[in-house]
Amino acid sequence: MKVFNHPLTFSFIKHTYFSFSKKISLIRLTHNFFLKKIKLTGKIIDLGSGDGSNLTYYDFMENTNTKTEKVDYFKNAETKIDLEQKFSINENQYDSVILFNTIEHIENYKNLISEIHKILKIKGKLELFVPFLVLYHPDPKDIFRPTHFYLEKILKDQGFEVDITLIGVGPFFAAYQNIFRYFKFPLFQTVFFILFDILNRIVKIFSKDYSNYYCGIHATCSKK
Repeated sequence: MKVFNHPLTFSFIKHTYFSFSKKISLIRLTHNFFLKKIKLTGKIIDLGSGDGSNLTYYDFMENTNTKTEKVDYFKNAETKIDLEQKFSINENQYDSVILFNTIEHIENYKNLISEIHKILKIKGKLELFVPFLVLYHPDPKDIFRPTHFYLEKILKDQGFEVDITLIGVGPFFAAYQNIFRYFKFPLFQTVFFILFDILNRIVKIFSKDYSNYYCGIHATCSKK
């Protein structure tokens, strides 16, 4: 398990301000910055991507020369697939699967992971992000929040090699993630983010349970 330590640099603060201006949450903007590390290739399917109109993460991942299919069930997506059911897709079809901010809305989540494993090619990649210490958000329903331990277990049980990274770590980050929207204006949100981030870094020096507070989990998985 790794922890993503976002940099408190001018570049990141600028990214934070403009993300807040676009009504993007703190955990999502931090995850977007993390995604600069991710490279996707080949044929991709993006599960639970809604109507495809607000997918900011594509601006950060390296995904040139790829072919992406965007899938949802309840919204006006390119392709409709019920993620609660078996997929009518042949085995070994995709080089990569994206599953961001989706698995927490699925009751039959073990089946979903199994179906993803089926449609991936051997050595294909699953890039998965799931929120943890965030507000209740039904879309159309909100089911569960897996810990990093349980998420890794269910992925390994379905035959994946798994690399876990915690996103938005520390008690002050977790606290600010859940209250930043009440500051209303992007400038205020950014100023208070800097304050909370500094406090978070101070606590990290002496805290023994610092990494027990996290807002999200990114899993990079490979099909064996």
